[in-house]
Amino acid sequence: MKASYLKSYGQADSLQYGELPDPVIKEKSLLVEVKAVSVNPVDWKVRQGLLKIILGSKFPKIIGSDFSGIVKEVAQGVENFKPGDRVYGVISAFSGKPGALAGIANVDAKDARAMPDWLSFEDAASLPVAALTATNGLRRCGVVKGSRLLINGATGGVGHFGVQAAKAIGAHVTATCSEGNFELAKKLGADEVFGYSGDNSIGAGIQFDAILDAWGMMAHKEIHRLLKPEGVYASPLLMPWSVFTALWVRLRYGRKMTSSNMRKRPEDYDELEALMEKKKLQPVIENIFPLEKSSEAFDKAEFGKPRGKVIIQVG
Repeated sequence: MKASYLKSYGQADSLQYGELPDPVIKEKSLLVEVKAVSVNPVDWKVRQGLLKIILGSKFPKIIGSDFSGIVKEVAQGVENFKPGDRVYGVISAFSGKPGALAGIANVDAKDARAMPDWLSFEDAASLPVAALTATNGLRRCGVVKGSRLLINGATGGVGHFGVQAAKAIGAHVTATCSEGNFELAKKLGADEVFGYSGDNSIGAGIQFDAILDAWGMMAHKEIHRLLKPEGVYASPLLMPWSVFTALWVRLRYGRKMTSSNMRKRPEDYDELEALMEKKKLQPVIENIFPLEKSSEAFDKAEFGKPRGKVIIQVG
């Protein structure tokens, strides 16, 4: 099969395109003919080698988390799928298993979900990591109708889903993004849009019930300035080992910090699909690359400041 794989950890030239053996189906799994994959920050961090303590250094290594495709083969005992089913889901970057950037992926049945007929492969592949991270962030922030919410990095992968999902809840959404993306943020539903610095940044005296920091780079002093006392700040970059930082911010500033990392329960996918079917959530996809140009897709995702999601078409 054709695949994009790592020959070593590093930058763009470490991701190669070529021929690898087809995978052999494993217990409780599916062989999926992959149609589309999206690129998330966790994927280019894997490429860099930032997770090599967990993933090891055995190469070649197929990477890629989000996927969509068609079931090719079903392991004995798996009852919920059959060959020909359209599916999507996520292969955890932390699992150490071969990823989705290949013609065929071996996917645990529990990590696959049947695709609605109206959902395209590209849209489906854009959803799991980013959209489930965004909706979990809103959940962890306690966002309800009428909440005043700030989304930092509102036009990126996580942020653009967060704006739409928050508006569907009925929150008042303030977005921060680069000035060139102001119109997109408004189109997504933001009530107010500010830049990151200078005259277009958020001025003094404005505070929020919650902050979803989709960019994950807000300084502690900005969190203190913009978040109301007892407000909640959520970031996908706040890992369990950051508990001491969260405790310090809680004690020093009276603000709560929490993680918005992906949650992928069946009801979470149900929520996303319901929002999409009602036209309240739509992926922004402006950059699509073929499998053989995966290294360019990764560079775009890491350095190109893409709006929405970067997609790699596989089959």
